Order: sequence, then C-alpha cells, then structure tokens
Amino acid sequence: MIFGSIVKAFIWARTVVPEEKRNVFVVFGIILSASALDNLNSSSSLTLAADIQKRFNTDSSTATWVLSGYALTLGSFIMISGKISDIIGSHNLFLIGLGVFWVSALICALIPDTSIVALIVFRAIQGIGASSLIPSTIAMAANYFSGSLAKYLNGMIVCSILALTATIGLGVVLGGAFSESKIGYKGFFYFVFAYSLVCHIALIFLIIPIKKTESHNKLKMKNIDFVAAFLVIAGCLLMILGLTEGGDNWKSPKAIAPLIVGFFTFLSALAYEYFYIKKYQIKHDNEDKSTNWRLQVDLLFPPEISKIPNVYSFLTIRGTYFATTIMLTAIGVQTFTLIDHEPPIVAAVKAFPLSIGLVFGAFIYRDSYYKKVGYKNMFIISSVLSLASIIWFSCTKFDTVNSYWKYNFIPYFMFGYSINIFFNIYMPLVVQSTPLHLQGVVNGIFQTSSQVLLSVGNALVPSITGNLEKAYTFEEKSYIQKKFRSVLYVMIGFHAFVVLLMVFAIKDTTKSIQPEKKEKEIGDEKIDEKVDLEKQPEATEKFESSVDILSNKIV
Repeated sequence: MIFGSIVKAFIWARTVVPEEKRNVFVVFGIILSASALDNLNSSSSLTLAADIQKRFNTDSSTATWVLSGYALTLGSFIMISGKISDIIGSHNLFLIGLGVFWVSALICALIPDTSIVALIVFRAIQGIGASSLIPSTIAMAANYFSGSLAKYLNGMIVCSILALTATIGLGVVLGGAFSESKIGYKGFFYFVFAYSLVCHIALIFLIIPIKKTESHNKLKMKNIDFVAAFLVIAGCLLMILGLTEGGDNWKSPKAIAPLIVGFFTFLSALAYEYFYIKKYQIKHDNEDKSTNWRLQVDLLFPPEISKIPNVYSFLTIRGTYFATTIMLTAIGVQTFTLIDHEPPIVAAVKAFPLSIGLVFGAFIYRDSYYKKVGYKNMFIISSVLSLASIIWFSCTKFDTVNSYWKYNFIPYFMFGYSINIFFNIYMPLVVQSTPLHLQGVVNGIFQTSSQVLLSVGNALVPSITGNLEKAYTFEEKSYIQKKFRSVLYVMIGFHAFVVLLMVFAIKDTTKSIQPEKKEKEIGDEKIDEKVDLEKQPEATEKFESSVDILSNKIV
C-alpha cells in the first residue's frame, strides 16, 4: 500500500508542471549540480579518511575502503548503467540513481561509529546509484541540445566538464572542513543527503523526458547482452579490488589474483561479443530474429564506437588524466599535512588551484580559437603543459622559503588548465559522433576506462610511499619527500607517454565531423534531414518557443 502511494505521488509530481513550461537550461543546470556529487564524494575521502579512521578506531587500510567501496561499484556498474539509460530513458535512470544516492548518504550519516563494515557496504550501494548519473547526464545533454538548440551543445558540454572535474578540488576542501568539525565525516554525508534530496525533488517536478527516436524504440531490456554484462561487472569488480589491495602490498595474492582474473574476465566479454555474437548475427542476418535470441541481442560494445575519431587514444588519455589528477591531489594534500603540518582544510585549500585552472580553462574556452590553432596542436599543447607542470611540481623542496608558491601553486593551476584543454575538445567530438540512442552506453565505456585507471592512480600512491606519518625531523621530511618524488616520476612517465600519443597517434579532428543524416521525429511522422554541426538552425527569439520545440521535436 505504501509503495503504491509513493508511485502515485511520483506520477502526479511528474505531471504537475506542463512540459512546455519547463526551462531546459534550468533543468540541465540542476542535473549538472546533481551529477557533480560523484567527484565530490570521491575526492572528499582524501581528507575525510583520517577522521573516519579515528572515530571508528580502525587502521588506515580499513578506513580507505569507505572510498574504495564506492569506487568499486561505481566503476563496475557504470557501463551497464549507460546501456540501461539508452533503453528506459536517461531522465528516468537519472532520477532512480539520484534516489539511491541520497538514501544511501542518509544511511551512511546515521550509521553508528561502531560498524565500519556497514558504512563500507552502503558506500558501495551509493556507488551503484552514482553509476547512473554521469552517462545519463551526457545522454541528456546530447538529446536536449539538438535541433534548434544544437548551437548550445558545446557550451553545455563545457559546463558538464566543470561539474565532473572541477568539483574534485571542492570535494577535498569540503572533506577537510567537515573533518575539522565536531560532527566530522557524518556532517559531509548529511550535506550530501540534503543537497541530493533537494535536486531530486526539483527534478521530479521539472525534468524534461527524452523523446525517443525510432532507434531508441528498438532497444529492449530483454535484449541486453546479459552474458557480456555479467562478465564486465565481474571483471571490473575484480580489477578494481586487485588495484585497491595492491595499494597495501602488490606481492599479496589478494592483489595479484583478482587483477589478473579480472583483466581476462573483462577481455572475455569483448571476445564473446565480437567473435561469437557479432559473427553469428552477420552470418544469420536473413533469418527470422524472433525465434533466435542471439539475433536479438544488442551488443554491449556497439560497433559504432569504432567510428568515433581517435576513440582508443581518447580512452587511454582520458583515463590517464583522471589517474594523475587524483595522484597529484593526493601527493599535495599529504605533503601539506605530513611535512608542513597543515590541518586538512588548509591542505585542501592549497590543492584547490588545480580546480581553479579547470574553471579558468572553461571560461576562456572558444571553439573558434581552438579550430584556428588546430585541434591536434591544442592536444599537443595540453599534453606538454601537463608534463611540464608535473616536472615543476617534482622540484618541491620543503626547506625552501615560500616553497608552496614556488613549486606547487602554479603547477597545480597549469595542470588543471592543461587537462581542461583536452576535455574541451574530446567530449564534444565524442558526443557529436555518437548516435542519440547510444549516448549512454558510449559514455559508460569512457567512464569505465576512467574509473579503472583512476583506481590505478589511487593504488600507486600508497604502494610507492607505504604507510607514512607526520615528519618532524629534517631526515624524516627528506624521506617522505623522496617517496613523493618517486610517485611524481611515475606520473612524468605517464604524461611523456601521453605526449607521444598526442604527437603520433592522434589524427587532426578539426574537420572530421561531417554533416550526416539523422532521423528526426515530428509527432508520428518521421523524416530524414541533413544535420550540419557547423551551421545549426537559429534558435527562436523567445525562449518559451525554444522549450516548446525541444519538448515536441527532440531528435
């Protein structure tokens, strides 16, 4: 009875505000605010971990599982969530995921300080909810800002980049602030609960449903490749588990076995789809599909992804940037805490210039300038700046006067700006090259790559540095700084590889997006129309009419 009443109330709320009265820019702004909670949650653990360890009276390895449990399920389920968002509608999955997110946050805040296992479990559940947010956000951007609103798409993607990346620094600051308060880590979870609940309520009333194309309607839940889905989830769970355990001891069977088994499990999903299902479908293309389940299966790894310019290089570079961003943030926070003896909130503020660089890059971004310089040249500039900033950061000397201002402040800012250059180009190219009905799953594939490599970054820092404590003597500080430099040298190697990819593997994409045929629905009538991404139709003068076009004619 209670569940039925909740469903009726939900359906009523979805119809209170007429669709033609809903403002697409306001709605998408709320969506971005909610999707920002993902990195906010991930990065906050860098400064909340010590408080969690203290309040639960546990060791640092157990405390870090509050972060690892979230990352484990987020990275494992995000590709499947992207596929489901394409089937049931990205707006529907976003609301479901956000509901799971705030309920889990409330439970995490209410758990007593005697049961860290329960906290880890509900953080893992929260990660499943978060896995629905990011793929759905990008899919909604592609669908909302098409047709007469297509000229706003690049701007909305830039806003998405800010929501998904710049909040890393904000999360570190918030985690540090709450760790200094009497309520501690619980205060952060209460904040996340209240924030996400407000966004959820607003979106229940205002969210604009995605208008499905004919290709959308062909997607069915029963046709998901459940075998590949199981293999992907199992493979990612095992790989991230192995990477997490590797942070403590790479020689441990608990690290090596899951990592190897997970890697080959993930590869088996690819092999199953491409060497069995896809070949079978090609061979039996003329047969009646209704009687053979193999002919009805929708591939989890759609063949269309190979048509995206530089897709495999983009997957590698994006993941590397995510990994090194979290590594550079962690190294800075630990340097300021263990060597400089700064409180968590001050250490977090010192690392914040990285996020400022991201925001700065977004504000000065002009696609016309990027095209004039050339996308490939801008990619190379991005990689060279990021490499230079890490080399500069590695020169840090704790015994130098104003060491932070000489070796950390500018490199942080420059690193944030450099990776923003890459995201400003790569994300619009991927979105514009992907059919509307595959936006969720394609973004899920990119997010999976990022989460796995981010876990690599998380694991490398503690595995290289070992267990560290505050340093008081010159020798102790020199020892910690030497460990941190070893991490930075690994990062230099990563970014040298990125430079090589940018120079030799990336093809110039400035003119790679050509006008293509896209199916458009107007009521029950379907027409084919040429879509020129360079010259989109002008928006109507009145904003209300633009919303009307969006709600009735979204491709």
